[in-house]
Amino acid sequence: MIEFQAVSGGYPDRKVLREISFSVAKGSLTALIGPNGCGKTTLLRTAARRLSASGGRILLEGRPIEEYGRKEFARTAAFLPQNRSVPGITVRALVSHGRFPYLGFSRRLRAADRAAVRRALEITATGDWAERDLRELSGGERQRVYLAMALAQDTGTILLDEPTAFLDLYRQFELLELLRRLCNEGKAILIVLHDLALALQYSDQLVLLEQGRMAAVGTPEQIVAQGALDRVFRVQTHRAEGGYWFSPAQREGQKGSLEDGGTEKNLD
Repeated sequence: MIEFQAVSGGYPDRKVLREISFSVAKGSLTALIGPNGCGKTTLLRTAARRLSASGGRILLEGRPIEEYGRKEFARTAAFLPQNRSVPGITVRALVSHGRFPYLGFSRRLRAADRAAVRRALEITATGDWAERDLRELSGGERQRVYLAMALAQDTGTILLDEPTAFLDLYRQFELLELLRRLCNEGKAILIVLHDLALALQYSDQLVLLEQGRMAAVGTPEQIVAQGALDRVFRVQTHRAEGGYWFSPAQREGQKGSLEDGGTEKNLD
């Protein structure tokens, strides 16, 4: 699990996060949501030790993240950033990089490492591309390969920044169903999602950020009932069979509704 205790931080010239507190339990999926620029990626990068907190602390499996050695941390938490380089290597070679924290100086894969790579390729449906050059793949295909690399690390905690980016709609559902299965295996997953409908449908917990502060935390049902989404995103949230949909917030004095000819918009 991973726990945030009054975490503040950001960049040398700009403070972004202010006293963020919540935890992600094993076997659960927590989605970070909020308007652009609210601090979602900054918080995830801080948890992944790409940025340093200026206040508070982050505990991974009950230990401050600063106490971990580099390899030990990589064996405990996997991080999939939003922006990545595209090296000229095969898909199998890239996924094998997920096993580097377990290897010795020679970086030779053992039987257990090769088995972990095969499983990661299989569950992300990327095995057919194993010998292809990563640069030949589409953005959505590469996204799945990078997810396979993160899964090959075989960590208890997984940090994902917008993993549904570049994926078509079917693949978005497929990926989130996969993450749900990983939760059922006991993984703790913290994910940044831009699509509110997907976040509400697949998350056990939502953390809503607004201007670097926590606006709300709770189950999807609790967040919707509080009206926090409507206030922060300036929308109206509607529950439908099998999910949620959104319409623009009615401005004061504005007439009309969906039934009267108003408009509906799914946020992504």
